[in-house]
Amino acid sequence: MKKRGHYCKICGEYKSNEKFSGKGHAAHICKACASLPPEKKSEMAAINRLLNLPWRLSKEQISWLKK
Repeated sequence: MKKRGHYCKICGEYKSNEKFSGKGHAAHICKACASLPPEKKSEMAAINRLLNLPWRLSKEQISWLKK
């Protein structure tokens, strides 16, 4: 079944199109996450990225983990 709406990279949820601003569609960041402070946004994005890592890592993902 196809997911409806857009995926937010910060909170990791699929939300309706109305939950995204004009620039949020391209950046994949919903309005609620866009209003968060930068520190909180980067923390949530890092946690979401860690939780969604695949079994086999690419060179880019390995270098990101080392940092």
